[in-house]
Amino acid sequence: MKRILIQNGKVVLPQSGGKWNILIEDGKIKEIGEQVSATADQIIDATGRFIFPGFIDAHTHMGIPIRGTQSADDFDSGTLAAMYGGVTTVMDFTVQDKGESLQHSLERRMDWAKSKARVDYAFHCNVTDLNNDILKEIPEIVRRGVMSFKAFTAYREAGMQLHDRQMMDLLWAVKHAGGTVMVHAENGDLVSFLTDMFVAQGNTSAAFHAHSRPAQSEIEAVSRVLTLNQFIQCPLYFVHLTTTEAVQMIFMAHENGQPVYMETCPQYLMFDKSVYEQEDGYRYIAAPAFREKSDVAYLWQSLNQRVMNVVGTDHCPFTIKQKDMGKGQFHLTPNGLPGVETLFSILYSEGSRKGRLPLRKLISLISEEPARLFGLFPQKGTLLPGSDADLVLFNPQGSGQISAANLHSAIDWSPYEGMETIGQIERVMLRGQWLIENGKQTGGAPGFGQFVPALI
Repeated sequence: MKRILIQNGKVVLPQSGGKWNILIEDGKIKEIGEQVSATADQIIDATGRFIFPGFIDAHTHMGIPIRGTQSADDFDSGTLAAMYGGVTTVMDFTVQDKGESLQHSLERRMDWAKSKARVDYAFHCNVTDLNNDILKEIPEIVRRGVMSFKAFTAYREAGMQLHDRQMMDLLWAVKHAGGTVMVHAENGDLVSFLTDMFVAQGNTSAAFHAHSRPAQSEIEAVSRVLTLNQFIQCPLYFVHLTTTEAVQMIFMAHENGQPVYMETCPQYLMFDKSVYEQEDGYRYIAAPAFREKSDVAYLWQSLNQRVMNVVGTDHCPFTIKQKDMGKGQFHLTPNGLPGVETLFSILYSEGSRKGRLPLRKLISLISEEPARLFGLFPQKGTLLPGSDADLVLFNPQGSGQISAANLHSAIDWSPYEGMETIGQIERVMLRGQWLIENGKQTGGAPGFGQFVPALI
């Protein structure tokens, strides 16, 4: 492998940074600092560029089944989009079928990713069919490098919703295995009841998606899981939070000693529920639903005040044809939006450049914190001697515009179509190999990505 020296770039890490040089050898960071100088096979002058650790998208769904179809990106197209967005590690989910063991669901997913992934990947383990035999598997899943287990308080109709006793059994087992429970927090019975009522009344337009999944469904589910976990104290990670009240409750629980963390997504920072009133509003259907403008503002505030831990994308894209399957009816439209390629550009352009999100905090949210929370640090998420040489060279000058025509996902539209962005990702490196150079792909063939086991 080449010995590469990157000079004169402005390194940005959550706790430090400066105009440093970086020496890369055998796919690892060899040295980093002001005085680093060495002979190298390649020398890159990064003057005027920011250098970030490779980004981690802690929440993606490549090729998962939803409402009779499958999300449009598999590990090939999805990780191609990731690399163009500076994401060098994606964290995806297993899909447990009825009666299937956790081991088998993990093996299926790993086999599929192995030949397709262009960037590195890790997994969270979905637990949707829970019984005593499944609980006994959890320590072995952790030993295999998957430390996070996702539970749902919704989707009973799909066989995914856990009741309270099951939730407590899972929290107890995962705690003693040294893992973390991730929670999709919506009151599924409330959502199901409201959905049935609206459909029976013929109220099926996109606007009723938000009415059927109200803020109270998230607030109640978060409160209930926090209450149950008071007796267990398992590390908790709430995904895709949308409401002011839920974030405040979780923060208070954390301040009171509960090991609890939280994530939001770019779409909840960009859209409120008025988007469903648009003619194509049904395309924006995702779960949870979009909220009030005041919630959007509070989520930005929670990032700035270091209340929120991670921004993941919940990348789960569908083509126009797939979104049209439901004929504009909210209850028949596949839930999900793209995001992995635009994660950084949205946070930088709408956050850092508008004074809503310090740049160091941005990097913490999409590099160091997900790595720490899911056992990938310091191999991933930072630029330290011995860490994988995953990095992004970013030119803050210039501007661009998000367009489906210029993105690399398998879908044919973007919810961010026409949005102005600032700067350009010029180079992306994974384990010492350039994937992107001067904005063009030069590496990262299918199968180049490797599984990254969690270390606990």
